[in-house]
Amino acid sequence: MLMLVVGFVIAAVLLTAEYLLCTKLENPLWGGMIPLFLLAGTVWLFASGRIPLETRYVFPFVILNTLFFGDWGTGRDKYRKIRKAEIEHMKAKDME
Repeated sequence: MLMLVVGFVIAAVLLTAEYLLCTKLENPLWGGMIPLFLLAGTVWLFASGRIPLETRYVFPFVILNTLFFGDWGTGRDKYRKIRKAEIEHMKAKDME
């Protein structure tokens, strides 16, 4: 049970870090580092045979990778919206 709680805490910290990297920094690769490392780690775990390639083991990794890549896309969309709002605000101030 403790391992599960620790896993959720680590995932929450990583999701928070990724969200901040995606929404605050201009370069999209900064926010994509965590999902790419997770994907590489997942491939390595299954390719090396450390975890058997069975549905009950693969499914949590698919969910994890989907969650992180989806969060990356959502964060980049939010960054674009924030940037667009800033530009609109600056244009409105220039017209005054």
